[in-house]
Amino acid sequence: MKIVSGEKMGEIDRKAMEVYGIPGLVLMENAGLQVVSMVCKLRPQRNKGRIIVFCGRGNNGGDGFVISRHLQRLGYRVETWALGPLSSYKGDAAVNYDIFLKGGGYVFLAAENDPSKITEELQVSDLIIDALLGTGIRNPVAEPFAEVIRSINKSRAEVLAVDIPSGISAGTGEVLGMAVKADYTVTFALPKRGLLLFPGAEYAGKVLIADIGIPRGLTASSEIRENLVTGDAVKSRLPLRKTDSHKGTYGRALILAGSAGMTGAASLAGEAALRGGAGLVYAGTAAELRAVLEAKLQEIIVLGFPGDGKGNLIPAGAQEIVDFAGKCRVVAFGPGLDPGSGTLALLRELLDKTTLPMVVDAGGLGALALDTNLFKNKKAPLIVTPHPGEMARLSGTETSVIQRERWKFAAEKAQEWDSIVVLKGAHTVTALPDGEIFINPTGNPVLSTAGSGDILTGIVTALVAQGLPLQWGAVCGAYLHGLAGDLLAAQTGERGHMAGDLLSFIPMALNRTAELSFSEPGSLYPVKIIS
Repeated sequence: MKIVSGEKMGEIDRKAMEVYGIPGLVLMENAGLQVVSMVCKLRPQRNKGRIIVFCGRGNNGGDGFVISRHLQRLGYRVETWALGPLSSYKGDAAVNYDIFLKGGGYVFLAAENDPSKITEELQVSDLIIDALLGTGIRNPVAEPFAEVIRSINKSRAEVLAVDIPSGISAGTGEVLGMAVKADYTVTFALPKRGLLLFPGAEYAGKVLIADIGIPRGLTASSEIRENLVTGDAVKSRLPLRKTDSHKGTYGRALILAGSAGMTGAASLAGEAALRGGAGLVYAGTAAELRAVLEAKLQEIIVLGFPGDGKGNLIPAGAQEIVDFAGKCRVVAFGPGLDPGSGTLALLRELLDKTTLPMVVDAGGLGALALDTNLFKNKKAPLIVTPHPGEMARLSGTETSVIQRERWKFAAEKAQEWDSIVVLKGAHTVTALPDGEIFINPTGNPVLSTAGSGDILTGIVTALVAQGLPLQWGAVCGAYLHGLAGDLLAAQTGERGHMAGDLLSFIPMALNRTAELSFSEPGSLYPVKIIS
């Protein structure tokens, strides 16, 4: 599913009206009805509670009048506040304001009431619908909108934002002075960038994407290079599990991992690869650590390659590794490896001697940061999976700079390095060398713990071992890794977990994705689609 800025969505809306001939009033009616559908799910008992709808002066406010009209028709107790009289509204918003009044609706005027009156009314409501500003805002929020937003945020009622929380930039996620803090956002046709970029993502709550009848030819345009990963997209690409199959059917994976004190990383990555569906997983470590890993692992085959006597793999063992890797579909390189010059030299040898796909993480990335020219001389296609700190070292900048421009840095470095970049963190970004990026909606603070990245490496490696193209191994791996964290948090909460706790939730994530439909509202996922 494509992700758009407010400007791009406006262009799509105009084309829907001008090229396809869909009236703006039809799109506005559809948008309002989708929000009403969500309210009915949130508040199925129509005779209980009180809903307040705030309607701004633009099309977002027009949506609000449609919402008020239909909620009243359905028997909800609704109070509607506008930012001015009918004469101050224009276009489709004015038409729906007029329809609302002619149908017997009553409108309170925010600008003509004492701010304390609004605050007082909000204290006795249980749902607030924010249709104040929408995606068109460019400048800091001004009065009287600012006063209304302050009152909304002081209220204890749940808040549902229409299209985007008022005060959030649809293009950057920036808070423009102040913004509504929503519990839910129903956004129309396509997700907006500001709902997925921080801090906007923190203000959006749970995001629901609603179909309002815009033709697919506009919403699926290949010109749009930013994509939201959906459960249905991952489901359609999961490797088949055939009745007539055996361990060889699902591929072999070699994971080069571990050093003194870091064998746990090798263990986590290997077990995640098996849980992720790889048929055979080999953990390759320095020969002197082989016995340690064998004591930890049962189903994973442990191999000892030449080491330096201190637990580190050495370049002299590269040919032996390459020869064995010829039996496999993919190599993972890095979990628990020392991020020093010896590991860099080994990686240089491997990239020169094999064309086998490689997933590079952790110590492998630390070594690679010592000489990023390796990207130019590689024969093997790469997936690199840095966290923001590792990305900063690879890019020669600060972590804070990476975090401010996550999508931009991932896209630029994927093209510069001719590699797939999986930039970890909240809403993990997977960037392809051709400029396409994929934003992952799953995951939560459960994943913010040592070893979580090793598990992601294992899952991605498993998917590539089963035959997924590298880009989909990376995209689907990030989604499933986050979903395992969501399932764990849903069962026991977000606190007190270790990375190893995720392992038993990987099968659940795979099976949920394979068996369920994600287009139905009401699932636990943070971004879902209303059709």
